[in-house]
Amino acid sequence: MNIFAELVHSVYDFKSYPGYRKNRGGKAFLYGLLLSVVYLLAAVLLPAVITVAGFGGFGGMAREAIPNFKLEDGRLWVEEPVEIQQYDSYQGGICFRVDTDHPITEEITDVDLLAFDQVLVLDAENGIVKAEGGSVIRFSYSDFDLGEWDRESFLQELVPLIPVVIWVMVIIMVCAGFFGFFAGAFVVAVIGCILSAVMGSRLKFGELYKLAIYARTPAMVIKIIYSWIPIVIPYFYVISFGISAFYMWKAMQHIKEETQNPTPSYWTGEP
Repeated sequence: MNIFAELVHSVYDFKSYPGYRKNRGGKAFLYGLLLSVVYLLAAVLLPAVITVAGFGGFGGMAREAIPNFKLEDGRLWVEEPVEIQQYDSYQGGICFRVDTDHPITEEITDVDLLAFDQVLVLDAENGIVKAEGGSVIRFSYSDFDLGEWDRESFLQELVPLIPVVIWVMVIIMVCAGFFGFFAGAFVVAVIGCILSAVMGSRLKFGELYKLAIYARTPAMVIKIIYSWIPIVIPYFYVISFGISAFYMWKAMQHIKEETQNPTPSYWTGEP
């Protein structure tokens, strides 16, 4: 069976799974790379391109996202308050607030920020930052030599840098996507070890890992669909691995049947 046919059969044809464990390791690895590329293109890059195009390019998107502001003599002024609180599947809870009419950095405590993984809060004179390390950093603009900025001067400096930043982010996302896929397959393979012991399949870990790579296919298809719908599904990653575990269980069932009946019951690609 060629690798593109495997992409289709991995989703609906449980009987094809006994054949996947017999694939060479290089073919299974290539399949994982192809599946990762399909996911990154369909779930990450394509939505990003559509979003950027909707704003008329990076410059238009930056102008839409950045409000009218001025930073002068260590004081910040923003025309209208900005508040964004949301959950991102990649970065976790995000909180972004800017209000130069009220001392919000004095009103917000560290306890208020426990629910967020990424935080940036700014008022007229002070700011709060929280990154992945979890520590909350409070600072004053007067502590730094920030110079004088307004919206137009900031955009003149920022827009030429956006393509470079985008390419760096794309490279990071691609590398993280490949690593994340194979790490996820490893988790599914470990689950497969438990299932194998319970079912008495006695499969080697290498065989289980190859099965896990293919068993991630339906979960990745659902993740692509999920990236395009405007809803949040609680414990989605648990559901994703649960689907892959189910496919591993069905695969081992068919492998057990194949052991008892040597006649192949799966499609081999031969007429």
